[in-house]
Amino acid sequence: MLHQDPSMLDIDVNHWRNLQSLLLESGKEKRRIIVIHEHGTVEKFVHSQRLEIARPVDRIDDPHAAAEQIYKANRGKADFVAVFERGAFDRYMAGWQDAWRPDEDLDAFVHRTYASLDDYDDDLVTYPGPARETLGLQWRIGAAYDEVSAAVERFVPPASSVVFGIFDSDAVWATLVLHFDTDRRADVVTTVDTSRVDTSGGRDRAASAIVDWVDATYGRCSVAIFTDLEGARAFLAAKDKGRAMRQLASGAYFSLARLPESLSSLVSVA
Repeated sequence: MLHQDPSMLDIDVNHWRNLQSLLLESGKEKRRIIVIHEHGTVEKFVHSQRLEIARPVDRIDDPHAAAEQIYKANRGKADFVAVFERGAFDRYMAGWQDAWRPDEDLDAFVHRTYASLDDYDDDLVTYPGPARETLGLQWRIGAAYDEVSAAVERFVPPASSVVFGIFDSDAVWATLVLHFDTDRRADVVTTVDTSRVDTSGGRDRAASAIVDWVDATYGRCSVAIFTDLEGARAFLAAKDKGRAMRQLASGAYFSLARLPESLSSLVSVA
C-alpha cells in the first residue's frame, strides 16, 4: 500500500503539523514510568520527566501485575507504565531490524514491527493497554490496518490520486495528497502546495481549486473529500465509516468533490 520510497516533496508545514496532531499519538510525548529488569531483577525504575514516584515493587515476578500496581500507585503522574525485560527488548529490536526487506511496502514493515510485540507479551508489557497499542507512533483513525488496506483496494482506482481536505472556518486547516501507482501503492505522500493554489473565496471554491491542482500535478484525482474540523474528528472516531460519511453529508460541512462509483454507492449521497 505504501511504496518503500515514496516522494514527500513540497509539504506545507502547517498542514502537515495539523494533520499529525489529528491522526497520530506519540508514546514519547506521554508521561511514562519505565521499568527495565533482567529476569526479575530491577535495573532501572524511572519517570520520563524525572518526577518522584512511588515504587511499590522491588522485583518483577509478574510483569502484568507489576505494571498495573505501579500505575495505580502513581495515579495522575503517568499516562502509562512500561515494564521491559532487557534481553527480550534486545531480541525484539534486533529482530525487526533484521526483518527489513528493501522491496517491501513501508507500511507492511512498520505494521509487522508493532504486531511482533505480541510475541513478547510477558516480556514487553505496558499498562493500561497492550504494548502494540501504546508504544511509538499510533494511528488514531478508527480503523485497523487491514481495513485501511482493503478500503484502498476497493475504492481507489490504480494510477490515480486522492486528496483529503479539512477546513477550520473558511481556511484550509490541513490537506493530505496521495498518489497511487498501477499496483495501488502510494508513491506520493504530501499536502497541497499552498504557494501554488489560491484557496481564498470560501470552502467550495477552495475545494475546487485544490482538486484542479491535484489533477494537474499528480494526475487524475479519483477521490476528493473535504470536511470541517468537527466533521473530521467525528469521522475518525467512528467505527462505521460509511454511516459516518452519510451522517456528515446530511449535517456538517462535507464535500464529496470526486468519488468513484464504488464509494459513491456506499455513501449514497443525493
